[in-house]
Amino acid sequence: TAIAAVIVDVTIGIVAKVLCFVTAGILFVAATGRTDFARPLLVAVLTGVLAVTGFYAVQRAGIFKWSAMLASRLAKSPQWDSLVHGGEALDQTIRLLYARRSGVVTCCFFWIVSWLIASGEIWIALRALGLRANFTTAIILESTSLFVRSAAFLVPGAVGVQEGGFILLGSLVGIPGDMALALSLLRRVRELALGIPGVIAWQFVEAERLR
Repeated sequence: TAIAAVIVDVTIGIVAKVLCFVTAGILFVAATGRTDFARPLLVAVLTGVLAVTGFYAVQRAGIFKWSAMLASRLAKSPQWDSLVHGGEALDQTIRLLYARRSGVVTCCFFWIVSWLIASGEIWIALRALGLRANFTTAIILESTSLFVRSAAFLVPGAVGVQEGGFILLGSLVGIPGDMALALSLLRRVRELALGIPGVIAWQFVEAERLR
């Protein structure tokens, strides 16, 4: 159930990110007048929609049972039969989660709310840096950086992608490069401030179980 919930949540999160990127793209073209970006944005959106649709389709088709059956046939061992049953159970649980329409809609809603909160964080940081940027600029920066980081996740060793994205996009919306870099580093500080205590707490939990 936990694995199925994570898979469904990731899928819904990708859908929410595509919606956020579409919104940011429309706002970007409207704010800058750069209509030449409309075609690349459209291609990116269509690619994202096709990827999400394919990911959802293979889940509904029972990809985990198929994968387990393929592994079992390649191994030619009856010991892999339990993996096939586990894959079938996982596929069934995923279908049951998608059947809960209210839960799916609520999950997508909270993804969008978290995006708006993160955009508010960008807006506050811009104000703290002395830049009188509006909330639209914050939405554009947050959505684009979210899309860039999600795409860069597939590239091994892609360090500094967020910083480069902030600098490039900042120059297009009138934010100096040094300010854009500072803004990105502020995001990193927040991630460390939340991530490090979580990792430390995790170690205490594991130590308590061992004790």
